[in-house]
Amino acid sequence: MKSLFFVLVSFQFGAVFAQKISFGEYFPLQKGVVKHFYVSHITGKDTLRDKNCISICKSEIINGREVFYFDDRLQSDSIEIIGSESFCNGVFFYDNGNFLFSPLFWKYELNKANLDYFETLFPGMIAFDTVYKYQDGEEKRKYKFNGFESINLKGKPYNDCLKLTIIQDWKTAQHTDTVWFYKGTGVIKWLRSTGRLEEIKL
Repeated sequence: MKSLFFVLVSFQFGAVFAQKISFGEYFPLQKGVVKHFYVSHITGKDTLRDKNCISICKSEIINGREVFYFDDRLQSDSIEIIGSESFCNGVFFYDNGNFLFSPLFWKYELNKANLDYFETLFPGMIAFDTVYKYQDGEEKRKYKFNGFESINLKGKPYNDCLKLTIIQDWKTAQHTDTVWFYKGTGVIKWLRSTGRLEEIKL
Protein backbone atom coordinates (compact mmCIF):
# COMPACT_ATOMS: atom_id res chain seq x y z
CA MET A 1 0.00 0.00 0.00
CA LYS A 2 2.82 2.38 0.88
CA SER A 3 4.51 1.57 -2.40
CA LEU A 4 1.33 2.37 -4.33
CA PHE A 5 0.96 5.68 -2.46
CA PHE A 6 4.56 6.58 -3.29
CA VAL A 7 4.04 5.76 -6.96
CA LEU A 8 0.85 7.86 -7.11
CA VAL A 9 2.48 10.84 -5.39
CA SER A 10 5.53 10.57 -7.63
CA PHE A 11 3.32 10.40 -10.71
CA GLN A 12 1.30 13.47 -9.66
CA PHE A 13 4.45 15.42 -8.81
CA GLY A 14 5.99 14.52 -12.14
CA ALA A 15 2.81 15.41 -14.00
CA VAL A 16 2.75 18.89 -12.44
CA PHE A 17 6.31 19.65 -13.44
CA ALA A 18 5.93 18.07 -16.86
CA GLN A 19 2.90 20.17 -17.78
CA LYS A 20 3.27 22.97 -20.27
CA ILE A 21 2.04 26.50 -19.51
CA SER A 22 1.29 29.36 -21.90
CA PHE A 23 3.43 32.26 -20.70
CA GLY A 24 1.27 34.66 -22.72
CA GLU A 25 -1.70 33.90 -20.46
CA TYR A 26 0.31 35.08 -17.45
CA PHE A 27 2.02 38.03 -19.15
CA PRO A 28 -0.56 39.56 -21.50
CA LEU A 29 0.40 42.62 -23.54
CA GLN A 30 -2.15 45.30 -24.37
CA LYS A 31 -1.34 48.90 -25.21
CA GLY A 32 -2.69 51.49 -22.80
CA VAL A 33 -2.94 49.25 -19.73
CA VAL A 34 -1.78 51.10 -16.59
CA LYS A 35 -0.88 49.25 -13.41
CA HIS A 36 -0.06 50.71 -10.01
CA PHE A 37 2.48 49.15 -7.65
CA TYR A 38 3.36 49.60 -4.00
CA VAL A 39 7.14 49.91 -3.74
CA SER A 40 9.28 48.97 -0.73
CA HIS A 41 12.93 48.31 -0.06
CA ILE A 42 13.98 45.37 2.08
CA THR A 43 17.21 46.08 3.94
CA GLY A 44 18.26 43.50 6.50
CA LYS A 45 15.28 43.04 8.79
CA ASP A 46 13.55 46.29 7.80
CA THR A 47 11.10 47.01 5.01
CA LEU A 48 11.12 50.67 4.02
CA ARG A 49 8.22 52.15 2.08
CA ASP A 50 9.16 54.05 -1.04
CA LYS A 51 7.10 56.13 -3.42
CA ASN A 52 4.69 54.05 -5.47
CA CYS A 53 5.15 53.61 -9.20
CA ILE A 54 3.09 52.95 -12.29
CA SER A 55 3.70 50.71 -15.27
CA ILE A 56 2.19 51.74 -18.60
CA CYS A 57 2.12 49.29 -21.47
CA LYS A 58 3.01 51.02 -24.74
CA SER A 59 3.67 49.82 -28.27
CA GLU A 60 5.24 50.88 -31.54
CA ILE A 61 4.83 49.49 -35.05
CA ILE A 62 8.22 48.26 -36.27
CA ASN A 63 8.43 46.84 -39.79
CA GLY A 64 4.72 46.14 -39.66
CA ARG A 65 4.94 44.37 -36.29
CA GLU A 66 3.54 45.76 -33.04
CA VAL A 67 6.19 45.53 -30.33
CA PHE A 68 5.59 46.33 -26.66
CA TYR A 69 7.49 47.96 -23.82
CA PHE A 70 6.72 49.53 -20.46
CA ASP A 71 7.14 53.12 -19.37
CA ASP A 72 6.31 54.98 -16.17
CA ARG A 73 5.12 58.15 -17.89
CA LEU A 74 2.02 58.84 -19.96
CA GLN A 75 3.98 61.11 -22.27
CA SER A 76 7.67 60.66 -23.05
CA ASP A 77 10.01 61.94 -25.73
CA SER A 78 12.33 59.99 -28.00
CA ILE A 79 15.31 60.11 -25.62
CA GLU A 80 13.51 58.54 -22.68
CA ILE A 81 14.85 55.35 -21.12
CA ILE A 82 12.26 52.61 -21.59
CA GLY A 83 11.71 49.38 -19.75
CA SER A 84 14.47 49.86 -17.19
CA GLU A 85 12.07 49.61 -14.26
CA SER A 86 9.74 46.95 -15.60
CA PHE A 87 9.88 43.28 -16.49
CA CYS A 88 11.64 42.32 -18.64
CA ASN A 89 13.86 45.35 -19.24
CA GLY A 90 13.46 45.80 -22.97
CA VAL A 91 11.03 45.45 -25.87
CA PHE A 92 9.10 42.32 -26.75
CA PHE A 93 6.23 40.71 -28.66
CA TYR A 94 4.58 37.35 -29.15
CA ASP A 95 4.95 35.40 -32.37
CA ASN A 96 2.88 32.21 -32.56
CA GLY A 97 2.96 32.18 -28.78
CA ASN A 98 6.74 32.53 -28.56
CA PHE A 99 8.00 35.42 -26.44
CA LEU A 100 10.57 37.41 -28.43
CA PHE A 101 12.77 39.97 -26.71
CA SER A 102 15.34 42.68 -27.44
CA PRO A 103 17.20 44.63 -24.69
CA LEU A 104 16.60 48.09 -26.17
CA PHE A 105 17.33 50.84 -23.66
CA TRP A 106 16.41 54.16 -25.28
CA LYS A 107 13.09 54.97 -26.91
CA TYR A 108 14.76 56.39 -30.03
CA GLU A 109 16.25 52.96 -30.69
CA LEU A 110 12.76 51.70 -31.50
CA ASN A 111 12.86 53.61 -34.78
CA LYS A 112 15.98 51.69 -35.79
CA ALA A 113 14.87 48.35 -34.38
CA ASN A 114 15.22 45.41 -36.70
CA LEU A 115 13.01 42.47 -35.88
CA ASP A 116 15.93 40.18 -36.71
CA TYR A 117 17.58 41.34 -33.48
CA PHE A 118 14.74 39.99 -31.37
CA GLU A 119 15.49 36.60 -29.85
CA THR A 120 13.08 33.98 -28.56
CA LEU A 121 13.35 34.06 -24.79
CA PHE A 122 10.49 31.66 -24.01
CA PRO A 123 8.74 29.18 -26.30
CA GLY A 124 4.97 29.27 -26.73
CA MET A 125 4.54 26.71 -23.96
CA ILE A 126 7.02 26.97 -21.09
CA ALA A 127 7.93 24.09 -18.77
CA PHE A 128 8.66 24.07 -15.07
CA ASP A 129 12.13 23.27 -13.80
CA THR A 130 13.62 24.14 -17.19
CA VAL A 131 16.37 26.75 -17.55
CA TYR A 132 15.94 29.31 -20.33
CA LYS A 133 19.09 31.31 -21.06
CA TYR A 134 19.86 34.73 -22.46
CA GLN A 135 23.15 36.59 -22.86
CA ASP A 136 23.71 40.29 -23.49
CA GLY A 137 27.39 41.16 -23.56
CA GLU A 138 29.01 40.18 -20.29
CA GLU A 139 25.69 39.57 -18.56
CA LYS A 140 24.24 36.07 -18.62
CA ARG A 141 20.70 35.46 -17.45
CA LYS A 142 19.01 32.23 -16.51
CA TYR A 143 15.22 32.06 -16.28
CA LYS A 144 13.61 29.21 -14.40
CA PHE A 145 9.88 28.76 -13.82
CA ASN A 146 9.47 27.16 -10.40
CA GLY A 147 5.79 26.24 -10.59
CA PHE A 148 2.68 27.75 -9.02
CA GLU A 149 2.54 29.51 -5.68
CA SER A 150 -0.19 31.23 -3.68
CA ILE A 151 0.73 34.62 -2.22
CA ASN A 152 -0.92 37.38 -0.20
CA LEU A 153 -0.71 41.04 -1.14
CA LYS A 154 -2.03 43.55 1.38
CA GLY A 155 -4.15 40.80 2.93
CA LYS A 156 -5.65 39.69 -0.39
CA PRO A 157 -4.89 36.12 -1.55
CA TYR A 158 -3.77 35.33 -5.10
CA ASN A 159 -3.80 31.63 -5.83
CA ASP A 160 -1.85 29.74 -8.47
CA CYS A 161 0.63 32.49 -9.32
CA LEU A 162 3.31 31.55 -11.83
CA LYS A 163 6.69 31.91 -10.11
CA LEU A 164 9.87 32.78 -12.02
CA THR A 165 13.45 32.99 -10.77
CA ILE A 166 15.92 35.12 -12.73
CA ILE A 167 19.65 34.64 -12.10
CA GLN A 168 21.92 37.34 -13.51
CA ASP A 169 25.56 36.32 -13.79
CA TRP A 170 28.29 38.90 -14.21
CA LYS A 171 32.03 38.38 -14.06
CA THR A 172 32.18 39.84 -10.56
CA ALA A 173 28.75 39.11 -9.08
CA GLN A 174 25.52 37.14 -9.24
CA HIS A 175 22.07 38.60 -8.65
CA THR A 176 18.72 36.85 -8.25
CA ASP A 177 15.22 38.24 -8.83
CA THR A 178 11.92 36.50 -8.17
CA VAL A 179 8.78 37.40 -10.11
CA TRP A 180 5.18 36.25 -9.60
CA PHE A 181 2.63 36.44 -12.43
CA TYR A 182 -1.15 36.21 -12.08
CA LYS A 183 -3.14 34.75 -14.95
CA GLY A 184 -4.70 37.44 -17.12
CA THR A 185 -2.96 40.23 -15.18
CA GLY A 186 0.81 39.91 -15.51
CA VAL A 187 3.41 40.79 -12.90
CA ILE A 188 1.83 41.19 -9.47
CA LYS A 189 4.95 40.86 -7.30
CA TRP A 190 8.64 41.33 -8.04
CA LEU A 191 11.44 41.00 -5.51
CA ARG A 192 14.72 42.21 -6.97
CA SER A 193 18.23 41.38 -5.89
CA THR A 194 18.61 45.00 -4.76
CA GLY A 195 15.88 44.53 -2.15
CA ARG A 196 13.33 46.51 -4.16
CA LEU A 197 9.90 44.94 -3.73
CA GLU A 198 6.96 45.77 -5.97
CA GLU A 199 3.42 44.57 -5.22
CA ILE A 200 0.52 45.36 -7.50
CA LYS A 201 -2.37 47.51 -6.34
CA LEU A 202 -5.63 46.11 -7.71
